[in-house]
Amino acid sequence: MQALLEAKEQGLTRQIGISNFTIPLMEKAIAAVGAENIATNQIELSPYLQNRNVVAWAKQHGIHITSYMTLAYGKALKDEVIARIANKHNATAAQVILAWAMGEGYAVIPSSTKRENLASNLLAVDLQLDDEDKKAIAALECNDRLVSPEGLAPDWINIDRPLYA
Repeated sequence: MQALLEAKEQGLTRQIGISNFTIPLMEKAIAAVGAENIATNQIELSPYLQNRNVVAWAKQHGIHITSYMTLAYGKALKDEVIARIANKHNATAAQVILAWAMGEGYAVIPSSTKRENLASNLLAVDLQLDDEDKKAIAALECNDRLVSPEGLAPDWINIDRPLYA
């Protein structure tokens, strides 16, 4: 972390980002470089893994969240709740999920190999979900982590202990 702060001070980078940092890891990062020097924590987030405690803690400390795996490897695109919301708004399931994530204040980095999907995903910026939609998506949380490579992933055990409502 100190090397990243030095790179920022030397003008070699404008921002410092962290990835897959749990609350204890963010605490260490803040102790090392200060919260004001951490632009974002990139974490796995989807309707099925909302990582609420990590998100709340980061936001409380001014650390923005960047969501990866937002579509849950496409699994969430087939969800009946998402499909119902998409139908209601004349949108795609991907647009609904991306609109939900952006509405939560997350930067999103969806991927696609098809140009038409990329163009369609951009339309999520204009989709406004109502409170009923947001509550329905919030209810999909089931701690379904898809990315946790053994030996590389942080210790996510007890990460969802009730710190924040």
